[in-house]
Amino acid sequence: MTSEYEIFSIMHMGFIQNAMYFVGFVLFTWLGFRMANNIYNNPDSNMLGRVLTSAFVVLVALSMYNLQQIGGAILGTAVMQLGDIGAGSAERMQQYVDSPLRVGGTLQTVFVVLILVFQLALTWTKK
Repeated sequence: MTSEYEIFSIMHMGFIQNAMYFVGFVLFTWLGFRMANNIYNNPDSNMLGRVLTSAFVVLVALSMYNLQQIGGAILGTAVMQLGDIGAGSAERMQQYVDSPLRVGGTLQTVFVVLILVFQLALTWTKK
């Protein structure tokens, strides 16, 4: 039988890996903004550059969304396992799963979409 301590340890290991990937996606997001800004500031940007930049920022956004969903699954699985063993912390942790600010929740998804729209607007609008 798994103990509460083991469940929390496994959850934290998953969050550490998730956080390392997140840092990578933050760097990719920054790179996407740099690419989009260079296109925006260069009136002679060609169509291929715009298309490739758009593909890059869309793939980064999809990957970041997926990463957030994995984080939400880590939390949800830990809460489910805590409930299965009757841990008192399961009810408190369930509040995080039910929160609109939760990992992989609606607000995080809106934030990723907002970043994507901003990057695509920089890529496709004229200065």
